[in-house]
Amino acid sequence: MKVKNRLSLQFTFMFAILLFIVLPGIYVQVEQNRKESFFAKLDDRALIVGELYLAQDNMSPENFKKVIEKYPQTLSNEVTRIYNDKFQPVFIKEDSVSWSKNIIQQVIEKKKTHFTIGNQQVVGLYYIDNSGNFVVIASAIDDSGNQNMKNLRLIMLFSFLVSLIITFLLGRLFATIALQPILKITNDLKIIRSASLNKRLTLTQYKNDEINQLSISINNLLEHLEQSFHDQQSFIAHASHELRTPLTKILGNAEITLKNDREKEEYKNTIQGIIKETEKLSALINSLLDLSQASIDTAELQKIRLDELLWEVVDEWGSKTDLVKVNYNLPENPEKYTIQGNRRLLFIAISNILKNAIKFSGNKEVLCDMHCNENGVFITIRDKGIGIDKQELTHIFQAFYRAANAFKYPGIGIGLSLAEKIIRLHNGIIEVTSIVNEGTTFSITFS
Repeated sequence: MKVKNRLSLQFTFMFAILLFIVLPGIYVQVEQNRKESFFAKLDDRALIVGELYLAQDNMSPENFKKVIEKYPQTLSNEVTRIYNDKFQPVFIKEDSVSWSKNIIQQVIEKKKTHFTIGNQQVVGLYYIDNSGNFVVIASAIDDSGNQNMKNLRLIMLFSFLVSLIITFLLGRLFATIALQPILKITNDLKIIRSASLNKRLTLTQYKNDEINQLSISINNLLEHLEQSFHDQQSFIAHASHELRTPLTKILGNAEITLKNDREKEEYKNTIQGIIKETEKLSALINSLLDLSQASIDTAELQKIRLDELLWEVVDEWGSKTDLVKVNYNLPENPEKYTIQGNRRLLFIAISNILKNAIKFSGNKEVLCDMHCNENGVFITIRDKGIGIDKQELTHIFQAFYRAANAFKYPGIGIGLSLAEKIIRLHNGIIEVTSIVNEGTTFSITFS
């Protein structure tokens, strides 16, 4: 079912519930007013009959009989009875209706009473007069009122059904209008492909509009996708070039050596060159595998004390140089600098940063500092080497990117890219500051 139909049905259902509550309430109120109005008419009729009867002692029987005959019967099926306080009828119009002693007694006790029998409404009045005490009971059927209520029921039923149909149609109209921006977004997204990720959705003038916020979120996603595709294409191009270079050297050296007979020493030098290029190729392939497999599996997560991990990294590279100095400024509770993560990946990330610091330090001291506070754990690796140009700082975490002053040093430009990805996977932040010929500082934060 389409969203606009579902919204229309939901809106219609809510409106039906509202009408189902309101219309019966109106009907009950009108019916109550009808009954009260008809009871008021019966009260008047009973009062008039009582007054006429009480005036009988001032009239001759013949005159009173003429008044009664002229008394108009304006209510449908009207019946009036007068009883004395001994339950004896004293004034009865010619009909077959009579009331029981219980009803008469009830009128005497309550002085005035209203009740309904079937569709017949009944009024009882108790008169106290100098000529005696009397009970007047009048009953009638409100044919006109009942017919009006029947018509009202039909009108309400018809209005209910028509209202639901109109509500559904209006709901579809408003849902179509409301969903029009989403349909536009859908149509715009249909034409965006990998080759046109630079296109963006059009924003409305209403900044806080939900549709506008959706468009902004999609545009941000498209921007990330465009960057990812660009990085992927750049990665493939660089990886192909880096893989091709050692393979070309290996193949070229082997072919040249096999063309002619060589001295033993020449064969030995060629094989050593092939081994050197193979080692580079192997290192490159391992780096590419590490970069492609840098993801966290929940099964590999464990508690890691960052001070111990840093010590292991420093110990590995410290065995190759005595330039690394470590400073710990940590509280006694190790839980404050313990995180959940993949130990192997974090070792690779910190190791790559420290290896770079040692490589580019120019045999100068490399400082490793670790401290923590309520905001997180902080690891700083600082060297006093060649530094990085300010314009190149934003690119150093891209795969295969190497600063202009780093080409004379061995490397393929994957280490920092891999380190940044691993730290980001552990909800960490890596930042870098650098001054050319003065040194570089990498700051890692785990919060």
